[in-house]
This record gives sequence, structure tokens and C-alpha cells, in this order.
Amino acid sequence: MSERTASVLMVMRGDEQAARADVAAFFDARGWVPRVRDDGSLAYECGSRGRTVLLGALAGRKFFLTGIIETRQDAHTTDVVYRWGPDAGLALGGTIGRRRAERAHAETAEALQRHLEETGRLLRTHRR
Repeated sequence: MSERTASVLMVMRGDEQAARADVAAFFDARGWVPRVRDDGSLAYECGSRGRTVLLGALAGRKFFLTGIIETRQDAHTTDVVYRWGPDAGLALGGTIGRRRAERAHAETAEALQRHLEETGRLLRTHRR
């Protein structure tokens, strides 16, 4: 996955409610906490914001991350978009934090794709 990638689109067979449940199960199992954002989108967060503010990129496994999930339903499919900002981690961890966040989000997107493939409903994936 390229460092320019800031989102992954996964097209699933079935309705939006089932897709959201699959995504929630994935993030819940990994300890990410859901939060509805002001714009109505759903974000999942992990790590410690305080530790990351204090230690920056040196926060290690507790480095704070936010991934946004958007879903859109069509007639027979549901689009699931996992996105993060291209500068994710930069504000709290500088250049090293940005690279750490990019790597973590890329790994999370790949794991989410594998999880959704296991449901048997994932039709295709597009990295953007």
C-alpha cells in the first residue's frame, strides 16, 4: 500500500446494517473505541491521546490513532470506506508519528479487508 493512500473502499454484498455490524465487530475485537463525530461520521480510536501528547511518536503501542468509517448503501451492495488523514499522526508525533500512523492505518485496513473477506460478502477493494 502506498504512503499516499488515505482510504480504502470495500464493496460488500448486502445491507448497510450488516456491514456496520461486521466493521464494529472487527474494531471492538481490537480494542478500538467508536465515537460519532460532529459531522455524523463514525470514528474508531485507539491508543492514549494524553500519552501521545506527552511523548509524541515515542508513545509506542499507545500512540493515538483515529480511523473514520463511512458506509453507503446501494440497491444490492454497501460501500465501506475506511479513511484517515494523509497527515495522520503529524500533529502529535511529527514526521515519525506520521509514518507510524500511516503504517498502523495501512495494517489496520488490510486486516479489516481480511476480516470482511471472511464474511464471504466482500466483493472488491479499492485503495485510494
